[in-house]
Amino acid sequence: MHDQQVRTPWGTTKRGGFPALGVAIPAGLALAAALGVVAAAMGVTESNPMLGGVVFALCLALPLVALVYAVVVDRGTIKGAADRPEESVESGWYDRAAAGAFTDLILLAGAGATILAFIPANFPVDLKLVLPAVVLACFASFGIRYLVLQRKG
Repeated sequence: MHDQQVRTPWGTTKRGGFPALGVAIPAGLALAAALGVVAAAMGVTESNPMLGGVVFALCLALPLVALVYAVVVDRGTIKGAADRPEESVESGWYDRAAAGAFTDLILLAGAGATILAFIPANFPVDLKLVLPAVVLACFASFGIRYLVLQRKG
Protein backbone atom coordinates (compact mmCIF):
# COMPACT_ATOMS: atom_id res chain seq x y z
CA MET A 1 0.00 0.00 0.00
CA HIS A 2 2.85 2.39 0.80
CA ASP A 3 4.45 1.74 -2.60
CA GLN A 4 1.50 3.43 -4.33
CA GLN A 5 1.71 6.53 -2.12
CA VAL A 6 3.85 9.49 -3.04
CA ARG A 7 6.77 9.92 -0.67
CA THR A 8 7.54 13.47 0.42
CA PRO A 9 10.43 14.87 2.50
CA TRP A 10 8.17 15.37 5.55
CA GLY A 11 5.49 12.75 4.92
CA THR A 12 1.74 12.84 5.25
CA THR A 13 -0.68 12.03 8.04
CA LYS A 14 -1.81 8.47 8.78
CA ARG A 15 -5.41 9.40 8.11
CA GLY A 16 -6.48 11.66 5.32
CA GLY A 17 -3.09 12.06 3.65
CA PHE A 18 -2.65 15.70 4.69
CA PRO A 19 0.90 17.10 4.90
CA ALA A 20 2.13 16.06 8.34
CA LEU A 21 3.78 19.39 9.10
CA GLY A 22 0.61 21.19 8.00
CA VAL A 23 -1.17 19.42 10.85
CA ALA A 24 1.67 19.32 13.39
CA ILE A 25 2.62 23.00 13.34
CA PRO A 26 -0.82 24.53 14.08
CA ALA A 27 -1.75 21.77 16.54
CA GLY A 28 1.58 22.02 18.40
CA LEU A 29 1.37 25.81 18.57
CA ALA A 30 -2.22 25.63 19.81
CA LEU A 31 -1.20 23.17 22.54
CA ALA A 32 1.74 25.39 23.52
CA ALA A 33 -0.52 28.45 23.70
CA ALA A 34 -3.05 26.55 25.82
CA LEU A 35 -0.33 25.41 28.23
CA GLY A 36 1.01 28.97 28.34
CA VAL A 37 -2.43 30.19 29.42
CA VAL A 38 -2.58 27.43 32.06
CA ALA A 39 0.89 28.42 33.32
CA ALA A 40 -0.12 32.06 33.53
CA ALA A 41 -3.37 31.19 35.33
CA MET A 42 -1.48 29.02 37.83
CA GLY A 43 0.96 31.84 38.56
CA VAL A 44 4.19 30.23 37.35
CA THR A 45 5.73 33.69 37.50
CA GLU A 46 3.81 35.70 40.05
CA SER A 47 5.53 39.00 39.25
CA ASN A 48 4.38 39.00 35.61
CA PRO A 49 1.99 36.14 34.76
CA MET A 50 1.49 37.24 31.14
CA LEU A 51 5.21 37.25 30.40
CA GLY A 52 5.63 33.92 32.19
CA GLY A 53 2.83 32.38 30.13
CA VAL A 54 4.34 33.64 26.86
CA VAL A 55 7.81 32.36 27.76
CA PHE A 56 6.31 29.04 28.85
CA ALA A 57 4.45 28.73 25.52
CA LEU A 58 7.54 29.65 23.51
CA CYS A 59 9.63 27.06 25.31
CA LEU A 60 7.03 24.34 24.68
CA ALA A 61 6.22 25.23 21.06
CA LEU A 62 8.96 23.28 19.28
CA PRO A 63 8.76 20.14 21.46
CA LEU A 64 4.98 20.02 21.10
CA VAL A 65 5.14 20.48 17.31
CA ALA A 66 7.66 17.60 17.19
CA LEU A 67 5.44 15.45 19.41
CA VAL A 68 2.33 16.04 17.29
CA TYR A 69 4.37 15.34 14.14
CA ALA A 70 5.64 12.04 15.57
CA VAL A 71 2.07 11.04 16.42
CA VAL A 72 0.40 11.94 13.11
CA VAL A 73 3.04 11.17 10.45
CA ASP A 74 2.89 7.97 8.39
CA ARG A 75 6.50 6.77 8.19
CA GLY A 76 5.77 5.03 4.91
CA THR A 77 5.23 8.39 3.21
CA ILE A 78 8.58 9.92 4.21
CA LYS A 79 11.14 9.98 1.42
CA GLY A 80 14.18 7.89 2.36
CA ALA A 81 12.62 6.26 5.44
CA ALA A 82 13.26 2.56 5.92
CA ASP A 83 10.24 0.36 5.30
CA ARG A 84 10.98 -1.82 8.34
CA PRO A 85 13.17 0.23 10.70
CA GLU A 86 13.12 -2.48 13.38
CA GLU A 87 15.16 -4.68 11.03
CA SER A 88 17.81 -2.05 10.26
CA VAL A 89 21.46 -2.27 11.24
CA GLU A 90 21.04 0.82 13.42
CA SER A 91 18.22 -0.86 15.31
CA GLY A 92 20.53 -3.77 16.09
CA TRP A 93 23.21 -1.39 17.32
CA TYR A 94 20.63 0.36 19.51
CA ASP A 95 19.38 -2.92 21.01
CA ARG A 96 22.88 -4.17 21.79
CA ALA A 97 23.99 -0.81 23.25
CA ALA A 98 20.84 -0.58 25.41
CA ALA A 99 21.32 -4.13 26.71
CA GLY A 100 24.96 -3.37 27.58
CA ALA A 101 24.04 -0.08 29.25
CA PHE A 102 21.41 -1.86 31.35
CA THR A 103 24.03 -4.38 32.46
CA ASP A 104 26.30 -1.47 33.37
CA LEU A 105 23.45 0.10 35.37
CA ILE A 106 22.94 -3.11 37.38
CA LEU A 107 26.69 -3.36 38.07
CA LEU A 108 26.89 0.33 39.01
CA ALA A 109 23.87 0.08 41.34
CA GLY A 110 25.29 -3.03 43.01
CA ALA A 111 28.73 -1.48 43.46
CA GLY A 112 27.17 1.74 44.75
CA ALA A 113 25.02 -0.13 47.26
CA THR A 114 28.05 -2.07 48.47
CA ILE A 115 30.12 1.08 48.86
CA LEU A 116 27.31 2.91 50.66
CA ALA A 117 26.95 0.00 53.09
CA PHE A 118 30.49 0.57 54.34
CA ILE A 119 30.33 4.37 54.58
CA PRO A 120 30.05 5.54 58.20
CA ALA A 121 26.63 6.83 59.24
CA ASN A 122 27.96 10.31 60.01
CA PHE A 123 29.44 10.72 56.49
CA PRO A 124 27.11 12.97 54.46
CA VAL A 125 26.00 11.59 51.09
CA ASP A 126 23.95 14.00 48.99
CA LEU A 127 21.36 11.80 47.31
CA LYS A 128 20.42 14.67 44.99
CA LEU A 129 23.73 14.05 43.26
CA VAL A 130 23.70 10.26 43.26
CA LEU A 131 20.76 9.70 40.90
CA PRO A 132 21.91 12.26 38.30
CA ALA A 133 25.36 10.66 38.42
CA VAL A 134 23.85 7.24 37.73
CA VAL A 135 21.74 8.63 34.87
CA LEU A 136 24.78 10.36 33.34
CA ALA A 137 26.77 7.14 33.65
CA CYS A 138 23.98 5.29 31.79
CA PHE A 139 23.91 7.94 29.06
CA ALA A 140 27.66 7.69 28.67
CA SER A 141 27.60 3.90 28.66
CA PHE A 142 24.91 3.77 25.99
CA GLY A 143 26.52 6.45 23.85
CA ILE A 144 29.99 4.89 23.95
CA ARG A 145 28.64 1.41 23.24
CA TYR A 146 26.54 2.67 20.31
CA LEU A 147 29.49 4.55 18.79
CA VAL A 148 31.78 1.52 19.16
CA LEU A 149 29.20 -0.75 17.51
CA GLN A 150 28.70 1.80 14.74
CA ARG A 151 32.43 2.04 14.11
CA LYS A 152 32.76 -1.75 13.98
CA GLY A 153 29.99 -1.80 11.37
